[in-house]
Amino acid sequence: KQWYQRRVRGIPFTLALGLDAFSLKSMQKIEHPTDRQANELSRRKLALLLYLFRSPFYNEITEQRLTPFLDYVSKIPIVGLFTDGITDYLPDWQKIYFYIWGS
Repeated sequence: KQWYQRRVRGIPFTLALGLDAFSLKSMQKIEHPTDRQANELSRRKLALLLYLFRSPFYNEITEQRLTPFLDYVSKIPIVGLFTDGITDYLPDWQKIYFYIWGS
């Protein structure tokens, strides 16, 4: 029963993510976008990226993939300086920012 509840709860988020990705892909086919269209496209790309860090999507999917990636990348000398900061700050950022977003 718990597996089913998690799966059903994730369907709306996955569907919304898929529709947004499809919409962005179709908008990128515009050869010469106006400034307004280009601004809207970049705004929607950022919103899609931030969507990946929003609960429950972050808790169930993104965190499981992002944490090992950041741990691996943190072993690279100069890049590790940035990823260590991101790794330390990410849980707090996710709790505070996306708690406010959800209300």
